[in-house]
Amino acid sequence: MARDKGHLTDLQLRHWIKAGKPLAKADGDGLTFTLSAAGVAGWILRYRHGGRRRELTIGRYPDIGLAEARGIATLKRAEVQQGRNPAAEKQKAKATAAHDWTVRDLAKDYRAKKLVSLAHSTQVSYGRHLKRVEKKLGALTVREIEASDVVALIEGAGLTWGESNMLLITTKCLFTHGCGKRLINANPCHGIMLSALLGERPPRRQRLMLTREELKLVDADRNLTSKAG
Repeated sequence: MARDKGHLTDLQLRHWIKAGKPLAKADGDGLTFTLSAAGVAGWILRYRHGGRRRELTIGRYPDIGLAEARGIATLKRAEVQQGRNPAAEKQKAKATAAHDWTVRDLAKDYRAKKLVSLAHSTQVSYGRHLKRVEKKLGALTVREIEASDVVALIEGAGLTWGESNMLLITTKCLFTHGCGKRLINANPCHGIMLSALLGERPPRRQRLMLTREELKLVDADRNLTSKAG
């Protein structure tokens, strides 16, 4: 029977999978076919780097066939010869991808871990503004967000000064959560001042305070109106 360049054949692989017994079979130059007790078949590449034995998971069989696995193994062995560590680089890439959250992902995590512990009125207020943040910035990654994006969010919302302030506070809390998860190193809201965007806060309406004598007059007038009716 003709064989490929390595030691294994597709017929052998199918036979081992059908038998269902855990095993590890070398194809040559570190490429190894494995079959777990659960029946999961896959490829790993064994090599040495820095004086230590290393293993790189290439992928599952038959998603990655014999010929493709050999091709990948050849490329990775070339990287090793260049002084690189494919397994470490893959792990680092996975870690980076795991932290490359979108703003929408971060908002979901913030709701589950932080927002639920706040007072109900705060949950309602923050929740309202989180939706605004998600609508404008949700598809972007947390790492992409800059101060200018937050400024555009606030200026484009068209809210009152008080509501704009709550939007800024909510956004700041959201990205503080991102800093805590080490998704980013600095909060993009840092240094943003609402007065610089919208001007100074308008004076609050002062409540009309009546004296006791004035209240008596109001009550008296109310009673007269009631009797007249």
